[in-house]
Amino acid sequence: MDEVWGQSEHWEDDLAAAGVSPTLQERSRAMRDRLIGTSLEIARRIPFEQISVLDLCQATGCSTGAFYARFPDKNTLFRAVMAASASQSGPLLERLVNETPFDEILPRMIKLQIDRFQMHEPFFRAAFRVSLECSDAWDPFRRNSNALASRYLERLRQEPRIDPAAINENNVRFAFQIMYGVLNNTVMNRPGPFDFSSPEFPKLLEQAMVAMIGCLPVPQAAAAETHRP
Repeated sequence: MDEVWGQSEHWEDDLAAAGVSPTLQERSRAMRDRLIGTSLEIARRIPFEQISVLDLCQATGCSTGAFYARFPDKNTLFRAVMAASASQSGPLLERLVNETPFDEILPRMIKLQIDRFQMHEPFFRAAFRVSLECSDAWDPFRRNSNALASRYLERLRQEPRIDPAAINENNVRFAFQIMYGVLNNTVMNRPGPFDFSSPEFPKLLEQAMVAMIGCLPVPQAAAAETHRP
């Protein structure tokens, strides 16, 4: 498993906020992170409410006693799983914004996001349900969203074709709110008429973001408009 979350500066604080029992020894932390990593892999494939603590322990190779020494219950574990997912996706998306040619950032980012939400739908549906009961469970994803918008703003301000005076920070941040709102609603409610399998979906979402940002270079804005379904 890819335990990149252990490198996050927010990792231990996120676990404490989730209610995970503190660990003092490296061996205990390693078992805790193994349980989280295995649970994340399973939750991306199977609805979490269908998974028992015994299932998770057997998949990880630990006892139920080891589980309850670290997590008071399965919901606490899932909040830790949410933090792990956010710690993986945040750097991935920021790296895309950092390294992608400017005009390709939005289409590539939207494609990556759609792929993630579609492939890991059971996880996201469970995460939304948990966040309805405990809104701060979503905090790691809120932090990611804000950081991603901030990084995109930096790229906007570095782009020589864009007049800095034309950049409206609120518009840019709201464009990212639109993106996440559409992705979340599509997973949870499937409102239609478009969903992740619709060929028009990525371009329509890109058009919405471009229109909200309002200051992108003509070639990019024109490309989004040209592909309007």
